[in-house]
Amino acid sequence: MHRKWDSEDEELQRKCVDEVITRIDEIGDSTAGIIAAQDVIDIVTEHLAPEIYNRGVRDVRKLVAEKLSDIEIDIDALEVKN
Repeated sequence: MHRKWDSEDEELQRKCVDEVITRIDEIGDSTAGIIAAQDVIDIVTEHLAPEIYNRGVRDVRKLVAEKLSDIEIDIDALEVKN
C-alpha cells in the first residue's frame, strides 16, 4: 500500500528505515528518551526532507501552471471579436 507521504525512492526509504532500526538497536532501551527521539527525527529529516520539499515544489509548479492556464482563458474571453 502506497501512502501519500511514502518516498517515491524505495532505496531512500529503505536507507531511512535501516538507519532508524540501527539507532533503536544501538539504544537497546524502549524508553530511550528525548535525545534518541531527536536522533530518529534527525535521520528521517536528513533523508526525506529534500524529497518532501521537492514534491511540494512540483505540486506548486502544477498549481501555478493550472492558474496561468485559467488566466489565459480569461484574457482570451476579453478579446473583442470582429
